[in-house]
Amino acid sequence: MSFVRLMNHTALLLLALSPLAVTEAQTPAVISLKPNPATIISLPPPTDQPPPESPLPDPIPIGPGFLINGALDLRTRTADTGRTGGFWLNTAELDIQHNITHRKTARGNIYLQLLAEDAPDIPHGSDIQIGEAYVTYRLPIEADFNSTAYVKAGQFQIPFGLLAVYDPHLQILQPLNAQSLGLRTDFGLAVSGRLYGYLNYDFSLTTGTGPNHIDVNPSRVVCFRLGRTFTTRNGVVNIGGSLLQGRLPNTDLTDDNPFAVELPPSGRVRADRLVNGDRFVSKSRIAGDVSYGYNRVTARGEIVAGADKDQRVLGYYAEGNYRFTRRLSAAVARSLFIYPTGNSNATRESVGLTYAGSRNLTIRGLYQYLRDVPRDEDGRVRHRFTVQVLLRF
Repeated sequence: MSFVRLMNHTALLLLALSPLAVTEAQTPAVISLKPNPATIISLPPPTDQPPPESPLPDPIPIGPGFLINGALDLRTRTADTGRTGGFWLNTAELDIQHNITHRKTARGNIYLQLLAEDAPDIPHGSDIQIGEAYVTYRLPIEADFNSTAYVKAGQFQIPFGLLAVYDPHLQILQPLNAQSLGLRTDFGLAVSGRLYGYLNYDFSLTTGTGPNHIDVNPSRVVCFRLGRTFTTRNGVVNIGGSLLQGRLPNTDLTDDNPFAVELPPSGRVRADRLVNGDRFVSKSRIAGDVSYGYNRVTARGEIVAGADKDQRVLGYYAEGNYRFTRRLSAAVARSLFIYPTGNSNATRESVGLTYAGSRNLTIRGLYQYLRDVPRDEDGRVRHRFTVQVLLRF
């Protein structure tokens, strides 16, 4: 699909359904609502979520229990070698939510995310995709133990590591999920909630094939996370530990694929890296993640270890943000992922500035030093500069 056709699809999509806003922290439930509280009832999130780094636009009510949000993500970049990009519409997004109520009490919600994206790193990547699409329902568990349980069915972000508390799909800084897991969203079932009011848990069973695939082959992926949030005099800390096992897309660097996987906003899988005759590989992962916020400082990071089959993998991601003024902030980040074959690895070092002009407009500039080492080869170094204009409604 050409860029012109993509823009035509985007225009039709936005005209038909009108615009909306996106959240930077993953909240599977409807966020706190101000407009028309008589007809819109908010559902508490199943687990603790870090607050957004900047105020987000209020969702737009369009009918009894319905909300819409949206975004336009425009980007341009230059690079001295490899994927140079140019100017492109990274995504045009429309999110639709509908409350499920019983006796005027919020019990769940239905969520649909439509994405018209033009992924420069995927051949013929211009298309309209479904990002997240799921139904969430809060089980009527007795409150004697101060515990909750939310069941989710559909296509959603896997609750592994930072993905359990952070939604990176509209960010130019990305954690390790693309390189470690090979996907962000997957199709399946999940149960999330709180134990005794303070311990968060997430359990998911998904197909491992990524978004827009309901096929149960090649396997299922099991993921479990426990986390807790601490509020102290020196800030709010959210920590978690995750376990994952299953068959997932192969992300190894090879002669034919010398650069690390970069997923589009939908998290669409590129299961085209044929290694030893297989596009999927059995993966086991263990991760620790932390998010921290205090006054002008926001930080997050994760450490991932495990194996592809019986070969070890290891990686980490660390990011820090400092807000100079209400509108201007800076970010630094570093990541390393060591692949299971030979000396193959990928390094990302980043520094950037963000200008939040309003709730509806964010401009980001990011310089990155990228080093990808395919197995049994010398490293390929790239210097890349990306500018993002994010419009949210």
